[in-house]
Formats: sequence, C-alpha cells, structure tokens
Amino acid sequence: MNDYAKWFGRVVWLGIIANFALALPTLFLPDQMLALYSLPSASPSMWPSFAALLLILLSLFYIPAAKRPLYYPLVSWLTVLARLAGVVFFCIFNREYFFFGLFDGMFFVPECILLALATAEAKKTIHGGAAGRTIAEATLGEGAPQGGGKWKMRLVAIAIIAVSAGAFLTWYEFFRSVPPPYFASDEEHFMYGSIGTEGSAGVPYWIWLVLPRIFPDKLPQPGGYESLGIVAQEGRELPVGFSKQTIGIERVGINCAFCHTATYRVHADDKPVIVPTAPSHTTSPQDYLRFLFACAADPRFNSSTIMAEIAKNYRLSLIDSLTYRFILIPFTKITLLRQQNEYQQYGWMKKNPPWGYGRIDPFNPVKYRILNQPVDGSIGNSDMAPLWNLGAHQGFSFHWDGLNTSLQEVVISSAIGDGTPPEWVDKDWKKSDTQSSLKRVMNYISRVQPPKFPFPVDAALAARGQVLYKQQCAECHEIGGARTGRVEPIDNPMLQTDRHRIDMWTQNSATAYNNYGAGHFWRLTHFVKQNGYVNVPLEGLWLRGPYLHNGSVPTLADLLSEPAARPKLFYRGYDVLDPDRVGFVWQGAEAERVGFRYDTSVPGNGNGGHLWGTTLSAADKRAMLEYLKTL
Repeated sequence: MNDYAKWFGRVVWLGIIANFALALPTLFLPDQMLALYSLPSASPSMWPSFAALLLILLSLFYIPAAKRPLYYPLVSWLTVLARLAGVVFFCIFNREYFFFGLFDGMFFVPECILLALATAEAKKTIHGGAAGRTIAEATLGEGAPQGGGKWKMRLVAIAIIAVSAGAFLTWYEFFRSVPPPYFASDEEHFMYGSIGTEGSAGVPYWIWLVLPRIFPDKLPQPGGYESLGIVAQEGRELPVGFSKQTIGIERVGINCAFCHTATYRVHADDKPVIVPTAPSHTTSPQDYLRFLFACAADPRFNSSTIMAEIAKNYRLSLIDSLTYRFILIPFTKITLLRQQNEYQQYGWMKKNPPWGYGRIDPFNPVKYRILNQPVDGSIGNSDMAPLWNLGAHQGFSFHWDGLNTSLQEVVISSAIGDGTPPEWVDKDWKKSDTQSSLKRVMNYISRVQPPKFPFPVDAALAARGQVLYKQQCAECHEIGGARTGRVEPIDNPMLQTDRHRIDMWTQNSATAYNNYGAGHFWRLTHFVKQNGYVNVPLEGLWLRGPYLHNGSVPTLADLLSEPAARPKLFYRGYDVLDPDRVGFVWQGAEAERVGFRYDTSVPGNGNGGHLWGTTLSAADKRAMLEYLKTL
C-alpha cells in the first residue's frame, strides 16, 4: 500500500473505535448518553439503542477498508459515503442531533481526501510501468509518493490539522463545561445556583435575553419576564429561579426558586418583599413555557432578527456569532417547536385546564416525558408549596398527596423533573455538603424559617384562637400532632376536596419512578400511590394563600366558611396582603389587571370540602384567624 492508503486505513480504524465508544454505552444506557451530550430524549428509548446496534454492525463492514483499502475499493468508497450520509442526515434533516453530523464529518473529510490521493497514487504507479497490472495487484507491493508527492502530504497534513481544529472548536463551543458561580450564601445559592438544568433543558443565554424585546406581543403585559410573575431582585443579572452556566456557550436554566420564592406587599405602593422558599404565588411556569413556544413559532424567530438584537447589547466573537447564527438559533427553534407539538412532551397541555399564576402541574410532565407513561388526560394542577422548616418534617409524607416520604428523594426527583440529568446528580451528590448544589438546597430548606406576619396581631384575641386551634386543628397540623404529616383519606366526609390531583398520580407511575434510578447510588425507592391529601404543618400560613392543595380558596376567612359561601371566581397572582381575611387581595381593578381569573367550576379547580372550622361562631372564627396569623 502507498502511504495515503495506510493513513486512510488508520483513520478508518480510528473511526471504528470511535463508533464503538459511542455506540456500546448507548446500546445499554440510551437515555443517559443522550442527556450526557445534551441531546433531545427519544421515546421510546429502544430507538437510540437500536440505532447504536446498527452503528456497531455497520462499523464491522468498515474493517476490509481499514485493512486493505485499495484491494476493496468499492467497500472503501462506501465507507466514505456512509460518513457523508451521516453528515447530510444529521446536519440538514435532523438538526436537533447536529452533534452526530459533526462526528461523521470529522472522519468524512480526511477519509475522502486520503482515499482520493491513495487511488490517484495507485493509478500513477500502474501507468508508470506496471502494464497490465490491476490496482489491487499494484497495491500489494510497497509504494511511496515521489517528487510531486510532497505537496500532497502537505495537503493531508492541512486536512488533519483542519479536522483537529474543527473537533476542538466543536468541543469548545458545545461541550466545554465551566463550573457555575459559587455563592457563599445558602440563600443566594437557592435563588441563583445551578442544579444542572442548563445543559439538557436550558436556553442559550443571548437568545433567552433578547426574546422579550423581540416578542413583547407574546407577553401578557409590558415588563419582560417579570410580566409572567417571575420574581426579580434589583441589581441582579437574572431573575430569581434562573441560573447560568457555560457548557460550550452560556446557557440559562431554572432552579428550585423558580417555583418557591414569593413576594408580598403591605401596601400597593410598597416595594415587594422577596421571600425565598415561600410558594411562588405570582409566577406562571406554564405561561413561561408558552411564551418560549410562541416565540419559536413566529417567523421573527430567525437568525437575522435575533442576531441584530443581540448586537445591540454585546459583540459576540466571530466563532460565537457563527455558532449562534447557523446552529444555536435554528436548533433552539426546532427544539422548542418539538416540545410544543409532541403530545408526550408538552402537547398534552393544550387539552388540559390552564395552571395560572402560582400553580403548576408538577407530575404529569414527569409521567409523560421522563417515565414514558401514556398520556391519560389527568389533571394535576396544584398550588405551589412552601419549602421551609423541612428538617422538622422528618417521617412526614411530602407533596400534596404524600407520594414520597424521603426528603432526599424529593430534592433529587424535583431536580430531575426540572431537567437535571441523572449523570449530573451522580457527580453532584458525591460532593461535600458545602460543594454539592442539591445537598446545599436540602440543608437550607431543612432549617430556613418562615417570616413573621408583617401586621400587628391582637395578642388577647390570638390567645383565645390558640385554644380553639388546639381543639380543632392541632392534631392534623401542628408539629407533633398525631395525624400531622399523614395522608388523610379523600373519602373522609370532612375532607372531600377536589380529587383530580390524587387521580393524576398512578401506581404505574410510582413503580416507574422507583425503577428510574436503577444503577445509580441514589436510586429512588420511596414513591408510592396514595388516596388522599397530606395534613400539612402550617408554618407561615399567612403567606401561603390561596389555600387548599389546588389553591382554590383565596383567604383563610373563606376557608373557614361553608363551601357554598366561598368565592366561585377570583383573581390570583396579586401580591398585596389582606391582613383581615388573611391571604392576598383577590378582587378589584388592579388584582384583575395583573392576576389570573380562577374559576372554581373548571375541572381540577373545585373549592369544596375541608369542613373543619366551618361551623365555628363568627367570634370564634375571628379569634382563630388572629392566631393563624402567628404561625
């Protein structure tokens, strides 16, 4: 063989090894490998495994070309064309898996050049004096480029350098991982620290930044992301609940504070007070998703428009500009449209009632997107939950329906539900308590306490209310109560609140989640199916309105009323407190302007049930309310 043929064979061998290195783990761990490379998940996961098997079999057919390329010229050229087919398929027709096209391209370029040069050199040898010999015969002997072959070797060297540079740039722009910022304060870490969602579920930073300016018509009102009820601190680059990390390029993801940070105002003209770990009663996660989807579906979501808007803020480097223009912007558009339209992703939301401000369907996305359960039309719309003093809740059932009893599993599974890859959890959870992101979150929410009621409290009236509370409520809602933290059966005549949230979570889902962590040291084992709602402790009750598991009752005064007397329509998402009825102002021009119209006749929004305290006298109810302000 001539030198070009030898180098061609070496590159083919290298490609075979690379194929096996990629395909073998994908064959057995398809979901984990897709998450590792920040690629869209596939459902069912059998298909990535099957593709890996085909790649292994295809690689076996490359071996003759690797051993004797000119003796098997047809096989050698088919080897090159197979790489070209991969480039075209992934870079043009399936750009969400652009990485695989780059992978094939790194081998296609040198293989094509080397095989062409090897073939030309072999023909030259034949025509130079080996009359009647075939190419295959000529290549059985030794040959080396003579004279003018030096420029050809330089061309090969240039091609190899170019491919190596391309491989480096691919790593640098898409896979280079820079540790996220470290926050010395646990509170700051909770609000802005990364939980690993940027790589698999994040949005490129500069695209995320300019979308509200390009698409203000897709927002409910002026104000950028804050118009979706998202909390923002003055002087901060990102809103609360968002984190940024460089994985190739800067990406923005969400963290726990997105759903668990509240604001309140004593008076309408006050500056909002931000309370981390409180339920985010103003934030609308569904409207945030819908905003991203609506932007992607608009013709203005294109490289020219977005790059022009980015240029108003920042001058990207040449490489970053090319990456954004030709890869990130098209890829982001495709990914968002796919998530919007695929029924198993978020397409199912179109047929379900809206969540509204301060609510989320936390487990249907997990059922469908992560656990691959069938879309069943169930409604899991729930009020946001507070995350304070959880260290005192050891042994309690967590989530509204008590589907898990382990705080560690609740933290890990919640992160996974937000988009954290299991492989990220593997690395993070092995770190020390001060270096692990998720352990810091768990330790913080275990000890943080709720704020005090910001209005004066009538001590004498509250003392009367405390006696009533001990008689009526403490058994179910006080730390140490006989039934506190336990699941109250839905068929209890005193409970009988809206049952949609219970029916959403199935035994098959619990079993699937317990199997999900198989092979990981943090394997989930405590997911269960319950038939009721948890008797939750009532710390910081004044800041947890609206009330009940689905947020269907605006104030505590309304909760102590007979169900028939509770408001049928109200507006939630306004953060001015109602100190008398305890909750947030839910009617009036401003509440209607900024809030979400909550209709209790909509499936999943029922406000019936929970009859405890409803038969008290008016005076006793006033005393009870006064005491509840102090919790």
